[in-house]
Amino acid sequence: MPLYDVEHVTPLNADQQQSLALVMTDLHSKRFNTPKGFLNVRYTDVSGQIVFRGGKRAKYNRIILRTRSGEQRNKEMYDEHCRDIIAVWEDIVGKGGEMGLRTVWVMAALTTAVECGIARPRVGDEGKWLQDNMDSFRRLAAQGDEDFVDLVQELDSTKIDPGV
Repeated sequence: MPLYDVEHVTPLNADQQQSLALVMTDLHSKRFNTPKGFLNVRYTDVSGQIVFRGGKRAKYNRIILRTRSGEQRNKEMYDEHCRDIIAVWEDIVGKGGEMGLRTVWVMAALTTAVECGIARPRVGDEGKWLQDNMDSFRRLAAQGDEDFVDLVQELDSTKIDPGV
């Protein structure tokens, strides 16, 4: 459900992409109480894209997060999340010039999503939603859907806090 669009002008190798995806998934999962299997990270090389910032041609790396908003998610939480993502980028890719991550935008306007026929919950309703849909998750896992096999394993091995 949450989507991290990593738009990069700096070439990223497969190891860097994997490392960024793993750490961003872990950060998001812990901070926003989201099972890891619902997080998506997409990479797009935008080195040939024409972008103007302030009326001047610009080339820069950016990450755009599309996620849900809610009363439990305030600006300070998102600001901290953005700073953590920048720190991760600097550790894995580098900083300064075209190596650096210029910006992280959070678009917290995802109204809903339906995947495999299951509508996503409102922010704050995750715990009840997980309980209400566990039979469907297990059925899909039993049918061999790898995403749901991973989800059921994650849910069985961790405690998702329904209060977040």
